[in-house]
Amino acid sequence: MIYKIIQPSPQLNSFVRDYLLLHFVFDKGHPVPIKPFPANTQQCLVFYVRGSVTAFDPNSKKSILFPQIAVNGSITSRLDYSISHDCLLLSVNFHPDALSKFLRLPLTDLVDERIDAEAMLGPLAGIAYERMVYSDSYESIVRIAEAFLWKRIQNLKADVHPIDQVARLIASNPIQVKMEEMASHACLSVSQFERRFIQLTGITPKFFSRINRFYSAYQIKDRNPGTDWLSIALQAGYHDYQHLVKDFKQFANTSPKSLLDAQARSPERILGIGCKRR
Repeated sequence: MIYKIIQPSPQLNSFVRDYLLLHFVFDKGHPVPIKPFPANTQQCLVFYVRGSVTAFDPNSKKSILFPQIAVNGSITSRLDYSISHDCLLLSVNFHPDALSKFLRLPLTDLVDERIDAEAMLGPLAGIAYERMVYSDSYESIVRIAEAFLWKRIQNLKADVHPIDQVARLIASNPIQVKMEEMASHACLSVSQFERRFIQLTGITPKFFSRINRFYSAYQIKDRNPGTDWLSIALQAGYHDYQHLVKDFKQFANTSPKSLLDAQARSPERILGIGCKRR
């Protein structure tokens, strides 16, 4: 079993932030724990090499089985993931500005969607997937993904424009976001900046920032369980604890404590697998 963050090869790092390689195996005689997945802006291409993932939306009460190869846009509300007893996946996690370039499409229709990647990227995606299914090691799965990505990326322009840098800045540090200042950094008017940002990420700059601020607070608390919630709120850029609670209700459909309690019962925690980085 494995739960690892892997850095991309140098020729891919202008598009790919990192990979998540995950393999869980549970006893078939016991139910697999639910994985809470709150709102986040990570855009990715996921290869479900073995097994499957079904997402339940607590708001709509509907479930959806993800495609074997899925293009994922930003998630604006919580989903609960049910995974099969033997689940192996590789998630290609893009920089905030990169998936739109990779697809050659604006991301306005990808928000809260899991789209069949083969329909969007053509048969080469399916060929890469089949090779992963029959591969004999975790390392070969990553190599197959990189070969597929490079075939597409080498024909794309990797230029980083000012608005791309702004999107990455907001994603990494969402504490202070002023529209006029961000538009100026992007060398655009406020209206142009907002329109281009929506095409690039699928959502407005303010909403993008709010989700990232919430997710930052969630991650800080997850890594530092002994820190009180008020300190977490202030560290993440909230004015007070109540503003943080409001975002947790919107983006996680629950209270801060309840989300962390649910995360403590997630598959990787039950298996005792810590996320490793390479």
